[in-house]
Amino acid sequence: MNFNLQLEVNGVPTAVFIEEIPHRYHHMCRASFQNGYENIFFTDCETGKWIEETLGFTALAAALGKEIQKHLRSPFHVPKLLTWHNQYINNKYFSFGFFMYLNGTQKLYQIYNSDRKYLYTLTEMKNEEWQILGNTNNYYSHLDIFFLKNIVQALALYSEKVK
Repeated sequence: MNFNLQLEVNGVPTAVFIEEIPHRYHHMCRASFQNGYENIFFTDCETGKWIEETLGFTALAAALGKEIQKHLRSPFHVPKLLTWHNQYINNKYFSFGFFMYLNGTQKLYQIYNSDRKYLYTLTEMKNEEWQILGNTNNYYSHLDIFFLKNIVQALALYSEKVK
């Protein structure tokens, strides 16, 4: 769904073109402002608050999200409480959030980047390998292998606690 809306930015009424980006776990859209500024905005799965991609919880995201909510087919938010893993590895900060749930006896982990954006779902296979679910092949070409390996190592620790 695409639509236009009026938003007051720094006291000035501004036209904004909203292009919805279909997503499983976030309300997400690209907002193009009259002055040429453009960015992706999406909801945080824990709080439902709007986030401006790469900038976080901004006043612009909150104001824009309030207006966008009026146009959504399903404006309700069901919170998901993530477990956040933070550590330093070789003097480099590493952080991600996950939501673990069961599908029968199989454990699935929805993985969220530190910017609170959903990345993919991982599941541990019976042979101690991990499989990536829930994303497009296009994403796989940009996969950060270092990040993924560290996620898998960290999840193995949490997985042991859940057994």
